[in-house]
Amino acid sequence: MNPATDDAPTPPSPIKAPRKRKRIVISCTECHRRKQKCDRASPCSNCIARNKRSLCHYENESARKQQLLEERVNAASVNGGQFSVIKPNDGDSDTAAQITGLGYARPNGNNNTTLGIYQKIQKHDSETGLLMSRPMTSDREQTGLREKYKNLIRQLPSKPYIDKLLVTFFREVNYQYYSIDEGIFRDHLQDWHNLPFATINKGPSELPPDLQFFPALLFQCLALALQYQPIEYDQSLDALKYAGGMSFDDLASDYSESSLSILNLLGKRQTTLVTVQAGFLRTSYLKSVGMITESWHSLSSTIRDAQEIGLHRDIIKSRKPDEKPEDILDGLWHEQLRRRVWLILSLWDIHMAVVLGRPTTIDPRDGKPSFPIDAPVPKNRREAAPVPRSNSDPPTPLTMLLWSVEISAPLWDIFNLEKEDPNQNNTARVEKMHTMIKQIQYHCPPFFRAQNPDTSFDALPECYWLPNCRNTFQGSAAFTIMALHRPYIFTTSTSRTCALKAALDVLRAQRTLFNNLSSLHYKMFSLVLNTFDAIVLVAVVYILYPYENREDLDDALQHFEWGMERFQTMSERNSMARAALGVLKAIHVRLNKALKIQKGPGKLIPSSPTSATPEAYPNNQFAPPSLTPSNTSLRSDSNGGQYNVPSIANLTSPAESIPSSATASGWDATPQVDFSSITPLHPMHDLIYNDLGTGMEDMNSSSYETGTWDINSLGIGSGVGAVGPVGAPWQFAGDFGSDSFWGVMNTYQP
Repeated sequence: MNPATDDAPTPPSPIKAPRKRKRIVISCTECHRRKQKCDRASPCSNCIARNKRSLCHYENESARKQQLLEERVNAASVNGGQFSVIKPNDGDSDTAAQITGLGYARPNGNNNTTLGIYQKIQKHDSETGLLMSRPMTSDREQTGLREKYKNLIRQLPSKPYIDKLLVTFFREVNYQYYSIDEGIFRDHLQDWHNLPFATINKGPSELPPDLQFFPALLFQCLALALQYQPIEYDQSLDALKYAGGMSFDDLASDYSESSLSILNLLGKRQTTLVTVQAGFLRTSYLKSVGMITESWHSLSSTIRDAQEIGLHRDIIKSRKPDEKPEDILDGLWHEQLRRRVWLILSLWDIHMAVVLGRPTTIDPRDGKPSFPIDAPVPKNRREAAPVPRSNSDPPTPLTMLLWSVEISAPLWDIFNLEKEDPNQNNTARVEKMHTMIKQIQYHCPPFFRAQNPDTSFDALPECYWLPNCRNTFQGSAAFTIMALHRPYIFTTSTSRTCALKAALDVLRAQRTLFNNLSSLHYKMFSLVLNTFDAIVLVAVVYILYPYENREDLDDALQHFEWGMERFQTMSERNSMARAALGVLKAIHVRLNKALKIQKGPGKLIPSSPTSATPEAYPNNQFAPPSLTPSNTSLRSDSNGGQYNVPSIANLTSPAESIPSSATASGWDATPQVDFSSITPLHPMHDLIYNDLGTGMEDMNSSSYETGTWDINSLGIGSGVGAVGPVGAPWQFAGDFGSDSFWGVMNTYQP
């Protein structure tokens, strides 16, 4: 052993270079690449300044949020700890985006909302659009969104076909509810056609919000236009069909579904008025194809979209100092369109609720925006402000809409009364409401009157729609009265009379309207909804109370026959008419048996005297009131009864109590058989929601009219909600109770 060797020091090992500390990157990818300080907002201020919002994303999102949380905690401790007032970081807009994501309403000029207060604290009025922006997505998600959007808009037909179909839409469809302003729509269409492919290729996020949703609106317009093609249509439109045996209805369904796909793809964060218009036309389309349940849900969703952008209240917008006069005028017309669309949604909401027996989506307590001005349409809305039309100006579809809303305003009270008075005892309130509805009819403009109308505007090219709308208005007015009295027909004779006469008025208006239309209009759902309810009500009155109202019997039987003929004619193109026809056939059998009408063109054989008929209007209690300023909220002019702009005012306010002596006569008439336990009648609701049907849907009408089976052998059914015994196709089937009219009819022997 060598001691020297043993004591020699061991040579040191090579020193390793210190490892570089691996920091977690919490800056966005763009700031990290450019070596800039990032404020870690989403998107950050650097990307906003460079207009690169879409590129601003974070590789480690959890680390970024943790860092922000620590900074806020530290700031809170400096300012007084956990009990201090939390001050928002001036450079962090992520908090506002989170508040929006929680569902808080947009301020829309109201600083009392949560988000409005937050924005006021921030004092970032110039970045309001940023605060409302949708959460940014990854590149992969952006690519997927872009490709899906492009695939959908590729289904739009070329410009020549679009132009042809839009002619049909604006002439045959739009005037019915006037939800689209043609001038504003054409501007959007021109902007869409002018978009370069390079811009579209970048995806919808690069487009203004209105243009993002415009293809959805365009698809719905084309779908409705296809439904209204005449039998002798433009043969060049066949080129749009991409499969053999395809119909325009099939193509319309494709277009409407493409519209819905675009709405779903873009979501709710960028909702605009165009979004709401597309949603309404989707609702209208579903109704026209008989998908009433889906239409009702679509309407509810559309109303929520409208509330999202503040259509349900007036919004005061501040003018920019550098705003041009023509831009201000254009903005005024856009505001008029906003009010008009909300008015349409309100009208549909209450009408569908009353017809279908469903709840409303709109709560009137949330406020009512101002009515749109009934102004003539200018050639250039950037040069003229909305000014009320004069008596010498032709009416517009907006004139019709305003008066439709006026006559339908009492439906809100009718809807509430049915819930507040389930036992049908408040007859005084019914009488007062009847009188108020009649006032509106007496004040309608002369060109909407059913009796001796003013036809001086009918020959004008821009008023081609007026004769049809005249009948629509009269039918709507009669429907309101019918809806008022319908819940009371099983308890009061006067309501039976009023409801019967109103139902006959509905059927008269519908017959006149139908005779003025062609086959291309057979998909109009209004030709079925009001007619079906009116026919069923007429039949109910005469089946259960055959010795009342005999003076109207011949007229009622004739309109029943005409109504069935119209449904038969429309059944090939209108699925609702086809479904309702079978029910009407079964009711017709019972009506004939109750009235002792023999097979064929036999005579009416009454089995007891008709002296039991109650007085139609005892004590003249529903006579028209004297039109004085003290009892009417409608405005008149110096020309004696011509009205330009309606005002709902107090028409839907709660009625004052009326002494019981005013209604003592007529309301207490007791029928020979007590039917007061029957639930209120909602025929269309039962047809749609309770699967109401019979075995007579496909039966030729002549099979029971000519006597191939005996209507006098009508027997008792085998139970509620089920088709009766074999050989009894007239029995009602469906999901209804024994206390419903249909359940009673299955066991009732007239």
